[in-house]
Amino acid sequence: MYNEIVERFIKAQESAGAAYRSVASFERETLAGIAQHAHAVDVRSDYSTHRELESFCISLAGNVVNRARREFAPAGTRLDIDDATEREHAGLNIGEALDAGRVPDIDGLWASLHARYGGDGGKELAYQQAAQRIIKGFGLNRKKDVQRTASAVVLRLRATSEGCYGRSARKLGYYSCQHAADCLQGLMAFAAKAGHQALAIGLGRLNVHTLEYSYREKRSFPGLDVVFFKDAWDFKFSHQIAEELMLFIGEYGAVFMEDQS
Repeated sequence: MYNEIVERFIKAQESAGAAYRSVASFERETLAGIAQHAHAVDVRSDYSTHRELESFCISLAGNVVNRARREFAPAGTRLDIDDATEREHAGLNIGEALDAGRVPDIDGLWASLHARYGGDGGKELAYQQAAQRIIKGFGLNRKKDVQRTASAVVLRLRATSEGCYGRSARKLGYYSCQHAADCLQGLMAFAAKAGHQALAIGLGRLNVHTLEYSYREKRSFPGLDVVFFKDAWDFKFSHQIAEELMLFIGEYGAVFMEDQS
């Protein structure tokens, strides 16, 4: 399927090249007296055509990896896989194939992705990555004590804020946005897997780039309160949700947490 797309693109390049050469030849015959640089029709070099084809193949291969990210990640989660790493694992060297006059085997890339991440492979990796985001977000390790109260288990996310211009509200500082977004992504994946859809949806509405809040403001979700401070967000989980979260981290993030210790 993907290889055929490349083959059709090559034929389109050849047809377009022939058409341009025909027009260029006609122009030069008709306007034979003008200087070479004054001709309006420009025929691309073989180098430019080759570069266009290589760029197209890299883009198409990227689309294939994006398809794997979408199709093999469980609902509500994110699957992080690297384009270059996946091409290398599949034995796909686009430049080398084109230089040898071969069509790059992008169908083989998809087959490799399907073998690695189809079935439970993608789910397992996505949940491991989600657990790692939660562990890094809250700075969890074997030696760190978790704050417990009679009503909640409290995990603190370091999140530096800054004032909103002309308003008393605050917003996340630039360098805290990705850190907070990753942790929220991990929590959303956990909530979706545990069947807490309302919690997952609520967390998904916390857009770190547009969120504004007041000092000590509280946002409530099913089984979770989030309290905003100047340099941190406190996540106050109900004991039930916290227990399920720790089981999730234990199943998918135990090795990573050990490394953090």
